[in-house]
Amino acid sequence: MDVTAWVMMAHIVTLGTWGAALLILAGLYATSPMAEERAATHRHALMCRYVFVMLGSPAAVLAIISGSALVALRGVEGSWLLAKLAVVALLALYHSYCGHLLHQQENGPLPAMPGWKPPLLILIPVLFISTILILVLAKPHVVLEHQVSPQPAGNRYQRGAEDREVETAAGNRPEWIFKTG
Repeated sequence: MDVTAWVMMAHIVTLGTWGAALLILAGLYATSPMAEERAATHRHALMCRYVFVMLGSPAAVLAIISGSALVALRGVEGSWLLAKLAVVALLALYHSYCGHLLHQQENGPLPAMPGWKPPLLILIPVLFISTILILVLAKPHVVLEHQVSPQPAGNRYQRGAEDREVETAAGNRPEWIFKTG
């Protein structure tokens, strides 16, 4: 196996570990114990600290480093990569939010969360991880740029010469036909 395969394997493993750690943290924060149960609160804080410090943070750093190495080794480019990097940045922000919750938990038990917050804590990493997987596997062409050159004023409301409207055989709705080259 060449270096690129090893780096790709490391990236997949560390990204999976980071995602799993964030999902575990989300589940732990969503089901925090009552403030009256001192032993349970302490055990919960230790579990959260272990998952964040020993699993999540090292996996996040290694996933970002190995992902950067993959981009350099494979010469990957495309708009899907920019979109993926934006979602990875959002995932890193969520990771730092979990660290903020951990810091709050060290200063005392977490305050009671409103009813909408625990499902949202779990939904956010699931959404980000799913989006990253879709972007990497499908590599869609994502439009991230806006066309700067305006259309001439006379052609603004006219259809182009290359497309025309044709009635379908059933006659119930129009169908657009585009001629290319």
